[in-house]
Amino acid sequence: MCFLTILMLRRLISLSEFEKLLKDLGFETVVRGSILEARKGDAKLKARLERDKLRIETSDYGESCLRDYDAIYKGLVELDAKPEAIYLMSPYIYSYEKKRGITKKLLKKLGIEANEIYSGYCG
Repeated sequence: MCFLTILMLRRLISLSEFEKLLKDLGFETVVRGSILEARKGDAKLKARLERDKLRIETSDYGESCLRDYDAIYKGLVELDAKPEAIYLMSPYIYSYEKKRGITKKLLKKLGIEANEIYSGYCG
């Protein structure tokens, strides 16, 4: 699993609006009842929208998975759904650093054990 998140939406959206958002991000989508399944390359995403709660679960497909999460979140912001993460679980930590090693020092100082992989950290 790359990430599992549950987002509370302050403005209700329809499953078709969310499906359009994913299509705009390059996903191929299929709706099966109340579950939306999406695929882009190696990425597999499953989403369930229940009134104001959106649950998204993905397969593990490397470093681009959290970029997809970021794009989905920003897309929901653009839809004015006002998403708020109430649960987010992912083994990946991404950091943009001007000088190599800054993140590793910070994680060590915070007592977080992480291994460097895919140009990011896992922990």
